[in-house]
Amino acid sequence: MNNVDRIAEWLPDYNGAALITSPLSLRYMCGFPVENGILLICGEHSILFVTGRDFEYANEKAEGFAVQVLSSGRQMLDLLIKYGIKHIYTEADKITVAEFNTYKEQLHYAEVLASEELSEKLVQMRTVKSDGEIAAIYNAQKICDKAYERILGTVRKGMTERQIAALLSFYIMDFGAEETAFPTRALSGENTADQRAKPSDRQIRDGDMLILEFGARWGGYCSSMCRTVAVGSVDSTRENAYNAVSCALQDGLRTLRAGIGGKVADSVAKATLNAWGVDKYCSVNFAHGIGLEAVEPPFLRQGSGATLKAKTALSTVCGVSMGKFGVKTGDIAVLTDEGCADLTAATKNLVHI
Repeated sequence: MNNVDRIAEWLPDYNGAALITSPLSLRYMCGFPVENGILLICGEHSILFVTGRDFEYANEKAEGFAVQVLSSGRQMLDLLIKYGIKHIYTEADKITVAEFNTYKEQLHYAEVLASEELSEKLVQMRTVKSDGEIAAIYNAQKICDKAYERILGTVRKGMTERQIAALLSFYIMDFGAEETAFPTRALSGENTADQRAKPSDRQIRDGDMLILEFGARWGGYCSSMCRTVAVGSVDSTRENAYNAVSCALQDGLRTLRAGIGGKVADSVAKATLNAWGVDKYCSVNFAHGIGLEAVEPPFLRQGSGATLKAKTALSTVCGVSMGKFGVKTGDIAVLTDEGCADLTAATKNLVHI
């Protein structure tokens, strides 16, 4: 069953239809990027409305729904009348007030509703990935691993954070990414302790910790990765902090599996930091979902009531900020009933450059 059929099956009443208008949801529902599109899902008569420029492309890609060129608001209204649609459900969290009012005016034959239930249904669907989505995330992660390996052979003392971030972004694109999944960060020295810091003109030097946080987008799907490396020789305090974070990440990953609560792995990782005596410096929650967005549900943290499901893709991370420096590392994991598959190939041991 494709995504359109799943929403059609979800519709609360026989005379109802779902109206999908946000680019992100259109990308997910249709399986390909749609610009300025509107997807009307009403049982067996689901239709994607696009501009004339996009018609041939969308018509070739479409599966499970028809494609029409949208010429006027009356066109959709006529379809509602033809199929007897009385209720239209829109995504409550994706539609603006202005858009909502426009649809109410143009589609006055039916009652237009901002549906939190539709929004939640789409979140639930997106949380559990298909094999194709997992493959896209894995391809994105392989790009990150290659870019990381290449930057380790390139970065040198005296380079600035901005130069390193720019090079890493270039390598991500050079290895085949559509784009970076989010702005690449390279932070060194005292900047590694600041969660809000951005790459600056600070030059890296001997004794620094260097945090590299980056992601790739491939096939519309994101991956992300974080590693902290040592510039030359670092003192025992920094090395112990790194080992604590690395062990905490690995303990959290070993805990992950379908069926556990969202706060379990976070608690395990923080317990490991506590055993190393650095838990009070913990700077991040353990994980969040990843897919079409670099950050999406579920969120694995204290207070989370979510129950994790198989085939959920997670961006996991563990980090500490210790005043003069910070350490952060993270992998991509996909949940199974027995545990999780770690898609990140790079070593979790401390690397010296």
